[in-house]
Amino acid sequence: MSHAQRALGRLFPPQSGPGRVLRAGKDAARTFRSELRRDVPGAEPADRGPGLTDYAEWRAQQPPLEPLPAGQTTTFLVIVETSGSGEEEEAARVAATEASIAAQVALEPRALVLRTGTPLREVLPDVPEDFVLFVKSGSVLDPHALEQVAKEHRVDPVRRVIAFDSDRLTARGDRVSPLFRPVWSPEIMLGVNYFGRAFAIRVQDARSASGITLDDHGIWRLLLRSELSDASVGRVPHVLLSVPVEPAAPATPEDAAMVARALSDRGEAATAEVDAGIVRVRFDPEHWPTVSIVIPTRHSRANLERLLPSLATTDYPAFDVTVVDNGGETEENEAWYAGFDAGVPIRHVWWTEEPFNYSRVNTVTARSTSGEVLVFLNDDTEIVDAGWLRELVGMLHREGVGTVGFQLRTGEGLVQHGGVMIGPGGFAANLFAGMRPEEDSLIGPVRWYRDTLAVTAACVGIRRDLFEEVGGFDERFQLTGSDVVLGLDQIIRGRRNVVIPFDAVRHFESLTRGAHAPRADSFASYWRYQPWLAGGDPYISPNVCRLVEVPRFASVDDPPPLKLTMAGLGRPWKSDAQQSTISEDATALLPLATITAEEVDRVVETHAATVGRREVRTINWLLPGFDLPFFGGVNTTLRIADKLAREHGVLNRFLVNGHPANEFYESAIVAAFPGLAGSEVGNYYGTDEGLAAVPPADAAIATFWLTARDVAKLSGTPRKFYLIQDYEPSFYPASTMFAMTEQTYRLGLYGICNTRSMHDIYAGGYGGTATYFEPAVDREIFHGEGRTEPAPGDPVTIFAYARDHFRNCWELVYAALSEIKRRYGDRVRIVAAGAKYLPPSADFIDLGLLDYRATGRLYRETDIGITLQISRHPSYLPLELMASGVAMVVPDSPWFRWLFEPGVNARTSMMTYEEVVAALDELVRDAETRKRIAAAGEATIDERHSDWDAALDGIYEFLSDPEGNAVPTAAPPWVAP
Repeated sequence: MSHAQRALGRLFPPQSGPGRVLRAGKDAARTFRSELRRDVPGAEPADRGPGLTDYAEWRAQQPPLEPLPAGQTTTFLVIVETSGSGEEEEAARVAATEASIAAQVALEPRALVLRTGTPLREVLPDVPEDFVLFVKSGSVLDPHALEQVAKEHRVDPVRRVIAFDSDRLTARGDRVSPLFRPVWSPEIMLGVNYFGRAFAIRVQDARSASGITLDDHGIWRLLLRSELSDASVGRVPHVLLSVPVEPAAPATPEDAAMVARALSDRGEAATAEVDAGIVRVRFDPEHWPTVSIVIPTRHSRANLERLLPSLATTDYPAFDVTVVDNGGETEENEAWYAGFDAGVPIRHVWWTEEPFNYSRVNTVTARSTSGEVLVFLNDDTEIVDAGWLRELVGMLHREGVGTVGFQLRTGEGLVQHGGVMIGPGGFAANLFAGMRPEEDSLIGPVRWYRDTLAVTAACVGIRRDLFEEVGGFDERFQLTGSDVVLGLDQIIRGRRNVVIPFDAVRHFESLTRGAHAPRADSFASYWRYQPWLAGGDPYISPNVCRLVEVPRFASVDDPPPLKLTMAGLGRPWKSDAQQSTISEDATALLPLATITAEEVDRVVETHAATVGRREVRTINWLLPGFDLPFFGGVNTTLRIADKLAREHGVLNRFLVNGHPANEFYESAIVAAFPGLAGSEVGNYYGTDEGLAAVPPADAAIATFWLTARDVAKLSGTPRKFYLIQDYEPSFYPASTMFAMTEQTYRLGLYGICNTRSMHDIYAGGYGGTATYFEPAVDREIFHGEGRTEPAPGDPVTIFAYARDHFRNCWELVYAALSEIKRRYGDRVRIVAAGAKYLPPSADFIDLGLLDYRATGRLYRETDIGITLQISRHPSYLPLELMASGVAMVVPDSPWFRWLFEPGVNARTSMMTYEEVVAALDELVRDAETRKRIAAAGEATIDERHSDWDAALDGIYEFLSDPEGNAVPTAAPPWVAP
């Protein structure tokens, strides 16, 4: 890699704001296939594959736990359950547990020894502590256990239950068989108390659950009756409890009856029984909805002759079956359908569209049916339980459930699919594939219910309204991946995907089509899986290797899944590490930003010779490399191009600087704006020869400062434009980098400016001819409908944009929020998102990089937002937060007056530590001011920034006649009148 390319990567890290716009595309062809080398002469020695198999080796790799900040006030009661049998041996067990409680670091918990079966109502009414734990005698708490629980509570004070990981302690004192728990998974809790005793619960919650006794049955009952949720349950992914090795106790009929009663108390009618050692729940909705079953096939008679008669055994009030066949409509095939008696009415339709698209086949066929519930089945499946459809549909009607499927098994009885996990191979895979249903694993027995990111479309059910809400299966996926996205779309909307673990449907995978995934599907998958590839699968503990579907211990040597994704796509992968100084970057980038005065004069002369209105039919968009098309400047670029294509028939040609990576960028563009499918996508080189090879067009548009010089030097282009979306010189201190960036405003390009502020700078400060637009927000995602407002006594939630780039003033944001947390403790919760920049010591909830579609729901659960962008553009984030009903703290800048009215629709602040803290403090303390500012902010968006199409209306006319449609020059705020 050249130093220039390293400089680009240093200046604009892959996950930084500008990095979303600019990637070092010049080395795009380089891959990381060395990860896959095995036993090749001269290659590195073959390793043992990803992950670890030895628990002791994994433990040796674990870093020290982060200590609890000073001043923590969370208090704990630890109840030690004793059987009272074998007096001397039991006394020794109790003593060992009490010793581990007394040894807790930084805290002084109280221990209380009680006999098994003690009613908790006799104990808890007078307990003053905040949290209570229920551990069995002989169990040993890690010295840092309660410290870590207290830290989780400090970070997120809405937590009512905090679970953690555990292992088993042998008689010799060896630690074995760890259990790594997922995030809150209510369906697992139906079948088994998967927390065991590895959790702390608020005393007030334990106190309010009457009739609870101190035993396994009672503790499970307590958890089921506590009305838990994603927000109220925390997870500490560390092994903090070691319990004695004992035979696993299967669920009992009494447990099943208790689960059914707990569901009944919540208004859910269900029956429950013990099956394979866990409770099996069958929900019984008041009304059984109609079901339409869709089965795509390539006229595989062998598969259909196995599946269709098995469907006839289904015990369900009303369902219909449609087979969609792309195997060719012939007399012989029609005769086969006419003569085949499946035992159940079958409708068949012929599919003739080419090219074949599995997603479209399913979506179009589903829309031709009438069932209230849709079930998609592969033709290579077989029903082996007549009650399968009642069980699936009943689970679908639980509140918060999106899709439901079964743990699919092969003809030999091995697990083929136990839910979808994201990470293996850099993409997605079937959890537990190849394991036996009776096996155990690091994340619990295979036979448990599972909440997962998605369910395979080989057998998946979804309510029709939820299916249509997300637009059906995403047709950008030709053959594989759209079922994963169907599940992810439910997750984004706050729903769950459930895998029922019982043997009801068999899957004879890939007997028809094979397992090949089209390359285009890999690109489409990247754009949708990326947040989970980067941030992790919440249903797979971070202690578990993310690269294999059969759980193994995570290893520090495991490559990040995204690295494997990039290798599979033929793209480079880079960490965010800063590798060079700004001086080195300037030296490296000088050749990329060079232009002569004569070349600038030619731009002016060309524009002067191009007089009057000229319809624009073709546009060359010159872009730097980019990773994500959903955010910021690159998204706005594509949005403008999409509007020009839709409304004016413009042919957009997207040319990315660097080596060819057309598949990658084509898929990126379509992922963000499907209407741009078919646009010409190519590459160009910034050399004189490379620019001479760029095809002529009616207009060329630069989209970043490093492409402005390229547009200026193009030939065959009568009009040249510069899409200016921020004052990019301010991204750097006064330096050569600043000078090179600022010089691009003096190249004679026509300016299309994002906000009046950018226009005033370009036209008033640099004398450019320009127009401007005011940005808008996507009101389908960002709105205040269904907002969650804190009740009296609830903590105030603050959202912070956590991206460590110069213009975001992250150091100031972090310091101010840390002080607010110090002052208010559990009266505030601070949520940070944007990238994984937070140190482990931060008292913030770190959500990392989110799917942009998920941010609207997050913002509607937020009370205060803070963004301190200090360049001349405030970014889109404050607009999106305001649209969601959030009171904003923002810089007091004259450049932002077009958006923020100080004290009216935003709390503006001087850019000093004391004043930012004061602004946050005021909004935390004063709920009325907070609500007033939030309401005014939402009204501002409604009135002026709620329609992107309207915001961009004038751009085509400016492209066609820039001199006649330019906005009159105005003096910027920093120019004296």
